Amino acid sequence: MTKECITKKIEKLTAELGEVVSPLHVTTDPYEIEAATGDLSILPKYHYKFKEEHIATHVVRPKDTEELAKVMKICKNYDQNVTVRAAGTSCYSSSTPTKGGVVIDVRRMNKIHEIDEEKKIVKCGAGISWIRLISSLRAKGLAPKCYPTSYKSSCLSGFVLTSGKAGIGTVKYGPMFDALIAIKLVKPDGSIVRITKTRGGEITLNDVVGSFGILGAVAEVEMKVTTLKPSMEFAGYGFNTMPEAMEFYNAAKNNPVDKPFFLSLSDHKFEELSHVTIPARDFFVYVVFYDELEKTGKAIANLTEKAKNSNGLAIDHWYLEEKWRDIAETELNLGRLCNNPIFQEYWIADERIPQFYETYAPIVKDDKYRNAFYMIAGANGKSRIKLFGLSDIENSLEFFGIKANFNLMAQKSYKMGDGIYTVGVVNTFYQLLFNMERVKYMRKLKNSVDPDDRINSYRITKTKMRLWRVKLLFFIGKLLYRWA
Repeated sequence: MTKECITKKIEKLTAELGEVVSPLHVTTDPYEIEAATGDLSILPKYHYKFKEEHIATHVVRPKDTEELAKVMKICKNYDQNVTVRAAGTSCYSSSTPTKGGVVIDVRRMNKIHEIDEEKKIVKCGAGISWIRLISSLRAKGLAPKCYPTSYKSSCLSGFVLTSGKAGIGTVKYGPMFDALIAIKLVKPDGSIVRITKTRGGEITLNDVVGSFGILGAVAEVEMKVTTLKPSMEFAGYGFNTMPEAMEFYNAAKNNPVDKPFFLSLSDHKFEELSHVTIPARDFFVYVVFYDELEKTGKAIANLTEKAKNSNGLAIDHWYLEEKWRDIAETELNLGRLCNNPIFQEYWIADERIPQFYETYAPIVKDDKYRNAFYMIAGANGKSRIKLFGLSDIENSLEFFGIKANFNLMAQKSYKMGDGIYTVGVVNTFYQLLFNMERVKYMRKLKNSVDPDDRINSYRITKTKMRLWRVKLLFFIGKLLYRWA
């Protein structure tokens, strides 16, 4: 197709999109496109090639389910590839177009359709921000059962599509899937289907959760919420060793009086890099209880005894309150200390965390880059571990050295029976290496609803990265970094 033909096609597509969505919310402006085709991954361009090579032509912002469905249908008629996104906080190039085409930004789909105070149910648009949803529920004496630590900047749909297994409230109330009642999904052909836990047709609710949008766009969410609680109590202890910290962490997670509302374990480096002041000792366990006053009081008392048994050093209460106030910025704070914060997230069974750490600690012991370890408790006996490497964007050897370490830990985690927490574009090749059963299942679903592979392509089911090249790149990078 000639350049002139392409231009005319784009102009025609723009006009048709502008007939179903306000022209103010259909743009071909290159600056708006640039802003809407990335996420919080601050990665060098040689690792972020999709953004430059497959830049989108349009950004469209529908206001409701009906407009979204019409946009999806138009894109199908024009054989346009589509990337559906919200706030773009999930990282790993999850919001990056891999075939160009149209970016659909769902953040205007942010209406609360109904709050049933008696049944404790909320129905809302999938593009609503968590901070707005929390505020609206609070006015009714209600609160979400779980939400991400990035709640100040992220949207509801992201936590649904990235599985929502670890975060605030997931230990106490379960993962996002448990809170869901139903979703409205706009399929790649523009049709709308309501999916519940018992009714979904070819696609189930379990298929959509954690699908990273490859099956269509989540338009509306109906979910269970809970009542606001009168008491929030904090506990935090420093420990000399990882085994001591893990003993207390497990005791907190399995507290017989009350399950934690939030629970984390970090090393001294993470606390030093993410906060102005830092607790003593090498490891820090942080616990938040949120419930009735009597319950939270008893839960804290129970942990006080457990801390003594694990040689824990109590942290000042003001620090614990400050940490909760800043919980949404904690992980981002590390990124402000360098040009290129690199990280990887792992989903590890609690009983295998000591084994994971025993493998990780010697790997980074002699490396020169600044590193940090941070872990958030999740549902179903697992936790999300996040490893950080703080580098300079111009130091390519260091970048590949860090990525090689993370790659080694990813392979170790899968061989232990665990794996990666967030997939996105960047981590999909691990699925093809270690989780082929799920890949085949998702491919079958993908082919049934999106045979042309137009929607959020190159996530979960296939990758542009050749596996042998990735392994060779990391192997050489690690050797060069060590020799430098």
